[in-house]
Amino acid sequence: MDKKITIAFPNKKIGKYTYTKSTRKDKKLMTIVDGKIVHFGAISMEHYFDKTGLLNKKLNHNDKKRQDNYLSRSAGIKDGKGNLTKDDPTSPNYHSRKILW
Repeated sequence: MDKKITIAFPNKKIGKYTYTKSTRKDKKLMTIVDGKIVHFGAISMEHYFDKTGLLNKKLNHNDKKRQDNYLSRSAGIKDGKGNLTKDDPTSPNYHSRKILW
């Protein structure tokens, strides 16, 4: 019997993923991809803008230059196999870029 993972409330569906606050103390948000939970966003850091509206608005810096710098820097992150993670929905980097930046 397959174990089903569900997202607790409050949550926000954006595209095909549903996001909620992370259950990890050091992460901001989480979602489920292919039956696995993906936690992302360092809780101690600001981000450009939270598209879910689930996080404290004080964490939104809305600084376009910082956004551009982050997106440029994170575009080069690779997984252990050398593949870019920005287009891989199983990667925290993918969701960070789409939802927080």
